[in-house]
Amino acid sequence: MSALNFPNLFIKILLISCFCIFSYLVVHDKRSDMLSPKLLSLLETFDKYARNRFRKFLSSPYYNENEDIICLFDAVDVFLREKGISAGSESKQLKKEVVWKKLYGKAPYRDARLRRLCSELLHLGYDFIYAEACRAGEARAKTTLLHHFKRPAMEKHFRGIARQLMATREGQGGYGTEDFYMAHRSELAFHQQLEGRDDKPEDFSHLERADTELDRFYFAQKLKHLADALGYRSFLAKTPRIVLPEGFLSHLEQGGLLDTPLLRAYFLVVRMLEEPEEEKYFFQLKSLFFSQLGALAAEERHPLYIHLNNYCIQCKINAGHSAYFHELFDLYKRGLETGLLLREGVLPAQDYKNIITVGLHVEAFAWVEGFIQQYTSHLPEAGQENALAYNLAKVYFHQKAYEKVIGQLREVEYQSLSYALGSKMMLLRTYYELGEFLALDSLAESFRIYLRRKREISREVRQQYMNVLRFVRKLSRLDPRDNAAIRRVEKEVEHCDALAAKKWVLEKVRELGQNRALM
Repeated sequence: MSALNFPNLFIKILLISCFCIFSYLVVHDKRSDMLSPKLLSLLETFDKYARNRFRKFLSSPYYNENEDIICLFDAVDVFLREKGISAGSESKQLKKEVVWKKLYGKAPYRDARLRRLCSELLHLGYDFIYAEACRAGEARAKTTLLHHFKRPAMEKHFRGIARQLMATREGQGGYGTEDFYMAHRSELAFHQQLEGRDDKPEDFSHLERADTELDRFYFAQKLKHLADALGYRSFLAKTPRIVLPEGFLSHLEQGGLLDTPLLRAYFLVVRMLEEPEEEKYFFQLKSLFFSQLGALAAEERHPLYIHLNNYCIQCKINAGHSAYFHELFDLYKRGLETGLLLREGVLPAQDYKNIITVGLHVEAFAWVEGFIQQYTSHLPEAGQENALAYNLAKVYFHQKAYEKVIGQLREVEYQSLSYALGSKMMLLRTYYELGEFLALDSLAESFRIYLRRKREISREVRQQYMNVLRFVRKLSRLDPRDNAAIRRVEKEVEHCDALAAKKWVLEKVRELGQNRALM
């Protein structure tokens, strides 16, 4: 490089650097113009009812005496309502200057002041969440009051709260691990209240019950951890290391603690996952779970239900025990009947899909069609129409009502990649079953182009579908009298690992072979 060119090169580098710095500052400046994303992300998780309660919370002088914070919340609340933001949706942005004008009109903008208000509102949001949790946990609140009033001078208060706590316990729907701990704390308060009197306590029943409830809490929590670790073992290379005292399970069996439904249930989960070949533990757990559902706290039911499902899938179906499809189907049906699968009236899309897949596998066609008609409205609203059309088409395909499949698939919109691939694959198979080979060739070509153009499809998935197109075209052109050619294609299919709908393709090849034998 000559000395004459060096200054020009230096100037170019300097200009490029300045441009990069300027671009960064512009982007950074734009981000700094927006109201606290952390605050917005928190308030987005509050539904409209929670935001109404939060405003009342902010209006209480005990928690907040700054009117500007209430005004800030009102501005954010209006923004969230107008944008229709709900939990899980993509976060929107709100400009600081817009909020400042709503709060202070034409007053000069002060960024530090607005940021401090946002921080204060955020932490009041945390306080509100804690207060709501305390309101929901009535037994915890009453137990805390018991410990506050255990001094002899407060005995009337203590007895009053004790009666309220007893009524709360009698009215609750079931017991969970947290309830064992609260029972331990309340029994301990009763014992300590007796100890505080002048005369020595002669009744140690409260201390003994406190110890029993502590055992229940400890063993239940330990069993949960162990069950989770054993569950991870089915599909993860690395699993948690749960250290157990010597003779842990034997002590449980001999100590009388397994009379408690929750402890018995988790004890059976552990046995079931430790010895998956011993099927009796699965059936004992299933029977106990559904017969004692009311004795279990709401938060304990779903994890136990998932353990039952996972045993069917990971320990049995994936190991080749196809009879467990019927057990899994029964679990899904009972999960719907008992409301276990619905979360605030919404059925998760993955559960919806799994129920249909398993129902079709066990050939419960009428039940699946009824399920689709009844439960599609429980999916998130945005995907209901597509789910209804696509899954009814799946039912008709399994029923071999191929003309209805074609009509139903016309209603499906390819809003997502899964619907597009699934619909095209189903239509391809339908044309083959109907012997509509001209339509099949046309679809296969357009499908091939679609697979090549869609960059978001991974190479592995693309190859799986490309292989389906290749084999279906081969099948449509095979001479049913050419037994050697049929055998060659069958071996190709058997040795092809990257093949979507492999079971169906193999069935079609073997059908050709059977037809040849009958000729």
